[in-house]
Amino acid sequence: MKPSFFSSFRPQSGSFSCQRLLHASSIALVVSLVGCASYSSVPAGTPLETVLKQFGKPAVHCKSRNNLPRLVWTTQPNGETAWATEVSSQGAVNGFEQVLTDDKFSLLSNPGWTKDMVQCEFGPPAEIQGLGFYDKHTVWTYRYMSHRMGHSLMTITYGDDGITVLRYRSILDPVMGEAARGYGPD
Repeated sequence: MKPSFFSSFRPQSGSFSCQRLLHASSIALVVSLVGCASYSSVPAGTPLETVLKQFGKPAVHCKSRNNLPRLVWTTQPNGETAWATEVSSQGAVNGFEQVLTDDKFSLLSNPGWTKDMVQCEFGPPAEIQGLGFYDKHTVWTYRYMSHRMGHSLMTITYGDDGITVLRYRSILDPVMGEAARGYGPD
């Protein structure tokens, strides 16, 4: 009878025991998970160079409302997150915040938002479309996870000047919503 593949994992005297194998596997799993750092785990005060080595080049580099350098990393067009930070004069990040949220989008209710301000706050949109009614009206769409509706799209419509936010609203994401219920694309 030929030995099976699994027989090599049976404890044998003088060989690598199953207990040692499990221990080694556990260590490998922990090491691999530690390598998967997230933006939220980066503490304020971390040097920008360290952040850039870990996460790469941001999608947006602009001046924040506080007149500090602001950087935005995003998972758009298919993801639902964007992480932003400001950089201090000492070259350290001030911590990260997830900016594609209902609370952050509510900032758009304040008048005077422009395309540049929106991109600096939220990063580039998942999609840009013309409305077809007016040449200057465009709609920027961000995919995000709403705490009220689940998988959602935030649509931001720009007015006649093509620059200033006219309105914004959240709608259900027909693609991600269906996929989450098991009906959409794999």
